Amino acid sequence: MIGPLGNGFLIEEDGSPIVLVARGIGIAPLYALGEEVSKKESNRPIFFLMGARSQEKLFYEEECRKLGETFLYTEDGSRGFHGRAPDLLLHLFEKKRIPEQVTLFVSGPDSMLHDLAKLSIRLKLPGQATLATHMGCGFGACLSCVCPLNPSRIRRNDRWTKPGLQWSEDGSAVYSLICKDGPVYDLQEVNWDEWIP
Repeated sequence: MIGPLGNGFLIEEDGSPIVLVARGIGIAPLYALGEEVSKKESNRPIFFLMGARSQEKLFYEEECRKLGETFLYTEDGSRGFHGRAPDLLLHLFEKKRIPEQVTLFVSGPDSMLHDLAKLSIRLKLPGQATLATHMGCGFGACLSCVCPLNPSRIRRNDRWTKPGLQWSEDGSAVYSLICKDGPVYDLQEVNWDEWIP
C-alpha cells in the first residue's frame, strides 16, 4: 500500500457559503468535505446539489441534509429537478435559492465538470474539481493519468506543489499527473477542451 497520494481540497476558513455539486458516487468525497467543513465551521452555509440518472441511483440524501440544504436532480426527472447539475445550479442562481457569491466543489463525470467549469466562468465563481481516471502505478511512473492544464492558470501553493507537471519544449502545453498533482484541481486550471474531446 502506498499513501497518502496527491492532494485534497483547499478550504478557506472564512465562513463563506460553499456549494457541493455531485453526480452518482461523486457524492463520496464531497460528503466528507461537507463533514469536515461542518466540524470546523458549524455555522458556515453548505449547499448540496446531488443527482443521478434516476431516483434509484440517488443515495446519501439524509446524511447530506444533516449538513446543509440539499437539492436533488435526476436526468430522467423521476426525483427533484429534471435535468443535469449545471442546469440546476443555474436555476438556483436565477431563483435566488443560493447566494450569489459561493465557492463550488464538484465531483462527477468529466462532461459535467466541463460544463460546470464553463458556468463558473460565466458566473464568476471560484471552484475546485476532483478528477477520476485510471491510475496504473500511483506514483507518476506510467503516465497513464495525465491531464492537460492551462499553462497560465496553474495554481500552486504549499499544499498543491504539482511535482508531476510535464511541459512541452516550448512551454505552450503542460500535462499534470493526477496521481501526484491531483486529484483535486482548480476548475479553471484544467484544459477541459483538450481533456474532453
